[in-house]
Amino acid sequence: MGRRFPSRGGVLGLWIWAAVFGGCAWLRSVPLLEEPVELIAVLPLERVDSADAGRLPPGAEETVTAQLYGVLTESPRFRFVPDLTVAEALRKVSRNLELQQRALALGREVNADAVLYGTVERFIERQGGPYGAKVPASVSFGLALVSVKSGKVLWQGRFDQTQQPLVTNLLNWWMFWRGGPRWFSAEELARFGVERLLDDLGRRLR
Repeated sequence: MGRRFPSRGGVLGLWIWAAVFGGCAWLRSVPLLEEPVELIAVLPLERVDSADAGRLPPGAEETVTAQLYGVLTESPRFRFVPDLTVAEALRKVSRNLELQQRALALGREVNADAVLYGTVERFIERQGGPYGAKVPASVSFGLALVSVKSGKVLWQGRFDQTQQPLVTNLLNWWMFWRGGPRWFSAEELARFGVERLLDDLGRRLR
């Protein structure tokens, strides 16, 4: 039988507790990026299969990349190069370049100030339904922002999460506040991770 969450009332009480004691983190200042960034391009994320996490399902990296564009589109903080423009520019960029060098080459092609790039290492789908999962979703990916002008990595972030019940890990209360008391799909979990990382990046922009 799949694991189930506590009642909404119980979860709400835990949310309030976590918000009170964890809310001060929202007020902490964060350092700004070393350089001003106005226009960002996104290099499609790459998959990294490993012995530990196993082989990624087909399209996992494309799913996380799509979530990146989705969050960028909904946020007023970012100006970004459209995905179709990026796809056209990538035809001129060699696939033999290392990941960061390919990101820089893309940035020069589209006249961006910086490029977001990264890798997806784990993308495990939940087994079961949203209210009774036998195996929870598990996602791991990393992002970096590199300056096209200087070649410096201005920002890095990582999301590495296997969903747990709120009563087991109160540090993850924000996911349940955002998505409700249920078991998320891997795509939903990736979306929460992208939102969290880009929120951090957005607060660092000049």
